Amino acid sequence: MRESQHHGPEPRLGLTFSQAEDGSVSWHQPVADQCVDPSGRFATGGLAVLVDSGLGAGDHRRRPKGMWTVTTELRLDLIARPREGSTGLGIRADHLGDDGHCLTTRGEVIDDDGKVVAAGLVKSMELAGVVDPDDYDDEPPWPSALAPGTLAEVLCLTLHERRDGPAGTLAVEAEGAPEPAPANPLGNLHCGVFAAVAEVAGSAVFSHERQVSSSSLDVRYVRQIPLVGPVTVRAEAVHDGRSWGIAQVVTRDDRGRVCAVASVTVYGRR
Repeated sequence: MRESQHHGPEPRLGLTFSQAEDGSVSWHQPVADQCVDPSGRFATGGLAVLVDSGLGAGDHRRRPKGMWTVTTELRLDLIARPREGSTGLGIRADHLGDDGHCLTTRGEVIDDDGKVVAAGLVKSMELAGVVDPDDYDDEPPWPSALAPGTLAEVLCLTLHERRDGPAGTLAVEAEGAPEPAPANPLGNLHCGVFAAVAEVAGSAVFSHERQVSSSSLDVRYVRQIPLVGPVTVRAEAVHDGRSWGIAQVVTRDDRGRVCAVASVTVYGRR
């Protein structure tokens, strides 16, 4: 079997897959420091690439011949942290259908004991003429190349706190270096990576006491996010209450156009 040439964010986060004789695909992600946020909590964003790749692959396999798929929407709801000593996470997918504009697959992130850790949903749009899709359909499984460090460190993020949010409130900007690892096969920022970065920045806005970084993540991808320079993601609080908070996270291109927007929700006392 030929060796995989894939060097994207999946192996960097320890995410691997295997394919059974019936064509079904199983995904596996270890529970290590890449699932920890900068404050030492479980990082919900550490599941974003697993959800995007695991559920998006189901949409991709159902695309018409000669077409490519890109994620347009991603939803992730944390149910519980992985158990102590977990050997890794998988994903269970359920393709819902194709409305003629996009394909929709929902699923669950499951622990090694079958417990549901999170629920997710991915919508994918079909594109023509962007790449030769046949070059990627037979990609063999790649080995894990899990990088050391927390989620922010694995994604090479630098966080900046600013007091220029609405009415002088805290805003957080996360800056990622334009390296090849976060890219999708089109050479743009992987949608799951943006979701992870958005979750890191959005959850950092809040001082609430909590055991997990956030409870939910909702992402819309407006246009491709080019990796021609550093990517900056900005998070501001929409609601900062005593028991929960909501942050809006946006990234723009060099023309000031919105490329993607996310909503991050946290629960906890402050």
